[in-house]
Amino acid sequence: MNLTRPTVDTDVVEFVRLGQRVSLNFTVPIRNRETFDAVMAAAQGGNNFDPDQVARTIDTLFGEAMKVEFGAEGSAVLYIEVPFTTSQRLDATVVGLGGKYTALQRQDYARRVIEWARAMRADEITVQQHPATEAPVVGKPGENPYRIRVWWD
Repeated sequence: MNLTRPTVDTDVVEFVRLGQRVSLNFTVPIRNRETFDAVMAAAQGGNNFDPDQVARTIDTLFGEAMKVEFGAEGSAVLYIEVPFTTSQRLDATVVGLGGKYTALQRQDYARRVIEWARAMRADEITVQQHPATEAPVVGKPGENPYRIRVWWD
């Protein structure tokens, strides 16, 4: 088990800085909260996107996620993946299978992310289901939430 404190991945922060200057379409995975906070400090705000408020308020939703990506799709976008097991969480301290989440627990997590995203004044909140369906569910968890897209325009 790795007991060292996660550090800021400066390559990811620099990628975001550069990405915002040269592209309107990119994403990058963020593997720990320290890097997320540094990315939000470097991110350009605009429209309804307030990176300082996002960093201040995401709270435990970040660590509970299986994966978090930040980038741009014309403007700021955040992807948050819903874990299937406790060991898939970004804040997991145990390696292995972990306890399996029920569909209701996964829906509850997605619901909390959606409520947070609304409070962040996101313009679009969609939830890709698992297995992937043709069209994502808009503004609600759906039956089997997998990947939540939070987009500010």
